[in-house]
Amino acid sequence: MELYELRHVVNLALDVIAGDSSFLEAEVCASWCEQQIAELSHDTAQPENAGPSLRDETACGFSILLVMADSAGRKVGFGVDRDDLTRDSIALALEIAKQNAVVDPRFKSLPKPPEVIPTAPMLHDPAVLSLSDDAVAGLASEALDGALSTFREAAVEAPFQISGEVHSRTELLVVGNSHGLLAEDTSTALFATLHGYLGPQQSHGVGSHSAPHLRDFSPHDAGVEAATEALRARDGTALPAGEYAVIFGPRAVADLCQDILLPALSLDTLGNGISPFEGRFGQQIASDFLTVADEGRFPGLVGSRSITGDGLPTGSTTLIAGGRLTGFLADVYHTQAMAPKFGPLPPYNGMRHAMYGESFAMRPGIFPTNVIFASDTAVPRDALVAPITNGIYVGGLWATAFRRGAAPGDFISTIVGPSFHIHEGKFAQPLQPRVLHIQDNVLDVLQRLTGLSTLRRPVVLTSGQSVVLAPELRCSRVSFVQRRG
Repeated sequence: MELYELRHVVNLALDVIAGDSSFLEAEVCASWCEQQIAELSHDTAQPENAGPSLRDETACGFSILLVMADSAGRKVGFGVDRDDLTRDSIALALEIAKQNAVVDPRFKSLPKPPEVIPTAPMLHDPAVLSLSDDAVAGLASEALDGALSTFREAAVEAPFQISGEVHSRTELLVVGNSHGLLAEDTSTALFATLHGYLGPQQSHGVGSHSAPHLRDFSPHDAGVEAATEALRARDGTALPAGEYAVIFGPRAVADLCQDILLPALSLDTLGNGISPFEGRFGQQIASDFLTVADEGRFPGLVGSRSITGDGLPTGSTTLIAGGRLTGFLADVYHTQAMAPKFGPLPPYNGMRHAMYGESFAMRPGIFPTNVIFASDTAVPRDALVAPITNGIYVGGLWATAFRRGAAPGDFISTIVGPSFHIHEGKFAQPLQPRVLHIQDNVLDVLQRLTGLSTLRRPVVLTSGQSVVLAPELRCSRVSFVQRRG
């Protein structure tokens, strides 16, 4: 598939729609996505089954968003067709959109082309576009070798398992509308995620690596990390419930961003009146050293795109500056609907991060691109840990969620590994996973932050298309409960 083929179907659909005066506005999105996936499963009890298992997944199609007038007023409809990019397919998607049309009082209009279009850097890698299945299998073998060599160097004799996958993703996207907007994007990404399980106690480690360019991709490092973390997590202990000083590791920071912070900073959550940050725009919501921004074109991160799902250029949105709430993740739909309350906001986060690569099959929604933490007072890890006499390093979190709806800010999350007891400024014993649960409030935790590390690592979120460039964050006090029963 080539971009010109997607561009052709978008223009053809817009020409067909232009011939019907009952359509007030229209938007057409066409996309193609190919994923090459190499699954890994190595078990010392079954070493003969260690090779990667390969599969390819391709998704292609287009959608039409129609705004039409009838006796009930303006209606908005959405229709999709897959695989077939022909005039007959356009007619089918149009009919589906007309049948699905409903009144949407919050819808204002589709975006106009920007007066100035910033020059888009080439964010994708031609080498990934032409990557063969054999090359992906070779990358998977590098990841497995990283884990196996680490276990061998540690003279591990106990049984162990390694599982995970290495995959490449290429996506072409074209968005056009009846106001003359026409924009396109090519993105590439490589991912490696491995899990290591060691010994009868099944101590667990996870390793990952991602990059949009082949030259920057190191699946071997993901394998080394998975095995190293499994080794570090052996012989975990349990701590009692209570309040502890905490350092959240990069994965834990990303977990909190994905499930707590970023949903609360999304304009749709604010629009529904369910964000804990309701009424706090411009106010101090976090420690004054903290700045958090969403950067749509950050070099070297797989969340970078040249355009949004609305067809507009991506950009930078500062969410928190010096601890103050200064912005929200937003798309065109919610920016227009919420303008009377917040004024003009940059709609840089209207993305089409659909499952299975079917970007064409969804309307733009609010998603982060690359979330960047920064501070002028960042320090190395040793300096971050040194003041803590009795605390916890939280390596990862699981089942993180608001407890009684988002508005109060109360949340719960389960500590997984590798996590550690911090004693007298040093890492001590590893902690047993799923024993301690955080039970606290996001508004309070943000105010209790006391430090941030110079170490930052990219963590890919569940969508596979958003990234948090996450540091380690120190918090003076976090409340924990123990697992009941």
